Amino acid sequence: MSTEIKIRQSEIEQALSQMKSSSEALTSSFPSSIGNGNRLDVVNKLNELNRTLEQLTENYKALILHNEEMTRQSVEQMVEKDQQLSTNMQLR
Repeated sequence: MSTEIKIRQSEIEQALSQMKSSSEALTSSFPSSIGNGNRLDVVNKLNELNRTLEQLTENYKALILHNEEMTRQSVEQMVEKDQQLSTNMQLR
């Protein structure tokens, strides 16, 4: 049984790139002013909910992009450490 951990960096990069492009394409299309000039509480509440959903969508998008970047950095650090360990083992 092998105890080697293999990092398939190209596959990870491809998945992260796809995740990033998908999240950048994410848009919200909630109307923010239904019944303009209308004084009904329901209309006002609906407009408020739509603005909240739009903000949540933007926050979610930012979170995905942040997670994608952190994952990318983690993979790069693992690859660098693996190369350092390999070099150290060869010197011994």
